[in-house]
Amino acid sequence: MHVKSLTKDIEIDDLFKEQWPFLVHKHTHYEIQFIIKGKGFHYINDDQFVYDSGDVFITLPGESHFFVFGEKTAVRIIKFNEAFFLQNFQNKDLELLKQGLFSSHRKIRLSDICRKNIGELITLLINSHKKASLYQNLIVRNTLSLILTLLMDETKLSLTRPKDEKIQMILRYIRENVREKEKLSIQRISEHFCINKNYFTQYFKKATGITYKKYVQEYVLNMIAHQLVHQDKTLSQLAYEFGFSDEGHLSRNFKAQYKKNPTDLRKKVKNERSDYKS
Repeated sequence: MHVKSLTKDIEIDDLFKEQWPFLVHKHTHYEIQFIIKGKGFHYINDDQFVYDSGDVFITLPGESHFFVFGEKTAVRIIKFNEAFFLQNFQNKDLELLKQGLFSSHRKIRLSDICRKNIGELITLLINSHKKASLYQNLIVRNTLSLILTLLMDETKLSLTRPKDEKIQMILRYIRENVREKEKLSIQRISEHFCINKNYFTQYFKKATGITYKKYVQEYVLNMIAHQLVHQDKTLSQLAYEFGFSDEGHLSRNFKAQYKKNPTDLRKKVKNERSDYKS
């Protein structure tokens, strides 16, 4: 799995995309992902979360994650390493902060007031991060410290799972049966969950913000991308395993998703690993 590292104590990405542009990956730093706009799914290790505008996620060093965008999504990602904590918090405050924010995988649903306050702070953080000034470093560090403290306070009111338990059961069913294509037909899955076949796709889209077909397709392709870079299975084996008619069918779908064919991806990652080792 690709591992991303920081070159500075704090880095910021500002994305507004139709599709998540990165493969599943791990990183050696902390990340806070602010969903400005959009709906879809976020996978952190083996946990799966539905996201919506206003949600916040926190991922820890060593965790793997990726998004499946259900619609064009704007997300601001603030990255920082352990050095930031050590330089900006006393030991006692640091322990409280980590216990409050990082004790488990967490999706934070912000209150309206907190969303407004943090939104303004993020804008200040981004502008200060881009603009060199005498006090740039001080402003950036203090602003991020305040954001973290507000998030810690907000976790008392946060929800870690959507209220709709049935959609969570459906998503779990898809994950468990992703290699058995016949079980994922609308006929089979709607019968399994006692939902009218004609209503199922409407229900899924309303609950998740993404069509059932698109969700399954993107989840499968992310699974394949992960196996391409971590296992030695051939394209024919992967095509058979995930229900594609042949490797050409798999390659066309993969290229439509990632803008590169699977063999090029595998070669690129292999070369990157060789360069790293050398």
